[in-house]
Amino acid sequence: MSDIQGLDLERLKQLNISPEDYIKVKDLANEREKSVPQVGDPAPDFDLERLTADGKRTDQRVRLSSLRGKPVLLYFGSYT
Repeated sequence: MSDIQGLDLERLKQLNISPEDYIKVKDLANEREKSVPQVGDPAPDFDLERLTADGKRTDQRVRLSSLRGKPVLLYFGSYT
């Protein structure tokens, strides 16, 4: 577990989170970061539902690994 020293206790108070809870969340985030792909790493395999040109669902799935050797653009962004 991380140390409480160096934490902005006043800021944590404003956010309504205890130093102990903040440290737990921060430690969990640091653990997750160890498994995040880095730039240049192969993308993890996953599948998605195909959509029609106008965005309607098709119930058809496509797996990233099935597209090996073909150009694929992975665009991660917000549509809200």
